[in-house]
Amino acid sequence: MEIDLVKLTQTPNHQFVIITNNLALAVLTVFRSMTDMVNTREKMLEKTTVPISKVENVLDYLLYSLSLLYIAVCPYTKVEESFNLQAIHDLLHHGADVDQYDHHTFPGVVPRTFLGPLCVAMISFPLTSMVTLLGGSKFIHQFIVRAVLTCLVLGSFRVYRNAVRNRFGTQVSIWLTLLTLSQFHFMFYSSRPLPNIMALVPVLLSLAFWLNSNTTMFIFTAASSILIFRGELAMFLGAVLLMELVVGKVSLLRVLVVGLVSLLVWIPLTVAVDSFFWGRLLWPEAEVMYFNVVLNKSSDWGVQPLLWYFYSALPRALGSSLLLLPLAPILDRRTIILLFPCITFISLYSLLPHKELRFIIYTFPVLNTAAGATAARFWINRSKSFFSRLISLALLGHLVLNLLASSTLLYVSSLNYPGGQAIRTLHQLEVATTPHLSVHLDVLACQTGVTRFTQEVPGWVYDKTEDLSDEELGRFSHLVVAGQHRYTLQLKPFLETHKFIGQVDSFSGVRFSYTKFPPVEVESKPALYILKKIKVDS
Repeated sequence: MEIDLVKLTQTPNHQFVIITNNLALAVLTVFRSMTDMVNTREKMLEKTTVPISKVENVLDYLLYSLSLLYIAVCPYTKVEESFNLQAIHDLLHHGADVDQYDHHTFPGVVPRTFLGPLCVAMISFPLTSMVTLLGGSKFIHQFIVRAVLTCLVLGSFRVYRNAVRNRFGTQVSIWLTLLTLSQFHFMFYSSRPLPNIMALVPVLLSLAFWLNSNTTMFIFTAASSILIFRGELAMFLGAVLLMELVVGKVSLLRVLVVGLVSLLVWIPLTVAVDSFFWGRLLWPEAEVMYFNVVLNKSSDWGVQPLLWYFYSALPRALGSSLLLLPLAPILDRRTIILLFPCITFISLYSLLPHKELRFIIYTFPVLNTAAGATAARFWINRSKSFFSRLISLALLGHLVLNLLASSTLLYVSSLNYPGGQAIRTLHQLEVATTPHLSVHLDVLACQTGVTRFTQEVPGWVYDKTEDLSDEELGRFSHLVVAGQHRYTLQLKPFLETHKFIGQVDSFSGVRFSYTKFPPVEVESKPALYILKKIKVDS
């Protein structure tokens, strides 16, 4: 297919739809051809599929409802999510007019793939177009794209959970969902446009293929998550493949053949698409891996102790459900195949000094499956003795404890986006009275919630230029400036020329007070001030 670059730039939105549709058809064709290669063992497995119970259907509604609640409470995003979210915005609003894209102005430290944003934008496009026709705010588009992303993640989670039901039984499947619902981080991150979350969709699908003994599609799908989104997943999914090789469930020849096909499909796809958007020949994930692993530059963003994932990240992510994991291989030996790749991946990944909880989020559903197997065994035996009844009550109690912790974390998280709240406050104060103004947004504001979706007023000028002098900042009619109080050093030059029209606080810590109920009090402090020029130059 030849692309007319002249027409491409003249009708960006129309050409964008054509390009993305053709890409989607190409990928679907590859998937169909690979599915035809599945042998009779997988066909026999379909006959033994366990039907979905009514309880699981109810839990599905709760999953989607809770994820949408998380978006409503925390509608803004942070700087780590900026590339994918800005890319989705530009795909929806600029189409093939790549020169207008945000990544040309703010490219980031390393290039990221456009394939994830393309998929989300394609699905979101009909909904965002409808909102635009109805005169809705552009900020509603951000709700839509995040809702689409969480539906993709939870949809792939459902596929994985169905595979768990087929392999481990309905009770384990139900407890897997209950544990996931009660915990904070997986549900919170499911709508966050991070590279890790984009990769989570093919990871969950590949794990589902693995549990359903469909090795061909496991390798093919796993390769997409590794080659396109996150190269470190080779340690996690490679550990799964190693188990399959050791026990003889897959031959080395099949691994080599399917692996070669995967290389020939996924690498040219990401190189072709991303080279077009970045304006140079590149394979984004290869550059990311070189930056993080070979150059070890990720440590510039902070380092953590070797065992940080085990004593800090996992307890926060799994909550009290972590106590169920040590019993899993004792009560159900089948869970060994779940624990081995998770522990292997986390242990190997711990060797890199820079660590974040989201880096190991792919292991949470698998670890919850093992914990769910323990919970299911206790629950099935709940009527056998008085001690068994106590354990079953403790299981229900630990879910309540997780939910309480998740509610607290959700409230605290809602206070961590002062930039988004500041630009919303500015719109509420000035949009009716000032159709044209210029506002400068400082670094903290841009890192904590300001995106192109939040820049709602067409007649306003939103400037994010860094390191401007006080004289240059004074030319703007409005300023959003970080400060601990009104007379802080960075606000001093504007005390006589501007007036304060708004203040946004952010989370500062937690204080325990045993004289109040609840005994925990969340504290906040001033983070951003909104200033308006007293006399705007004509």
